[in-house]
Amino acid sequence: MEETQSLYPVAQLAITIAGFASLVVVLKRRDDGMWNSGDADRFHGMLLHASFATGFSFLPIVLSAFVEDPQRLWSTCSLLLSAQLFWQTLMIARLKSSNWLTRLGALPGFLAGIFQVFNVFGGDGRAEFLPYLIGILWHTFQAAALFVLLIWVRPDQKS
Repeated sequence: MEETQSLYPVAQLAITIAGFASLVVVLKRRDDGMWNSGDADRFHGMLLHASFATGFSFLPIVLSAFVEDPQRLWSTCSLLLSAQLFWQTLMIARLKSSNWLTRLGALPGFLAGIFQVFNVFGGDGRAEFLPYLIGILWHTFQAAALFVLLIWVRPDQKS
């Protein structure tokens, strides 16, 4: 399948972002060697988003060995991705470090999950690749955004 081949660059980008996590660990610690809870949650979120982007990039390749029908393949992948996106939105809302802005920022992930459900059950009943790709790109974008938030030095942190 040509579509699954286009997921390799997305997986490579997600792995690269996760690789930057080691730099963040070294550079972001406070003087006492600890992190504040918000930075720790952003760091874990960055790793999770990068890991999910990588995993969901390889999922169609693995499932294609068992599923021959492309519509069934994208339906299965989209259904799994939607379940993960809904779970992650719920977990973000429950974080101790979450505020109203963080919860609002989780809304696009929830909408991406709804988009995946529509890919499975909406329209003519034929699941397609593009909505699935958009869900994976959401994870990649979110990992990159969390990386930027982690390395950004806020005015209250300058010495």
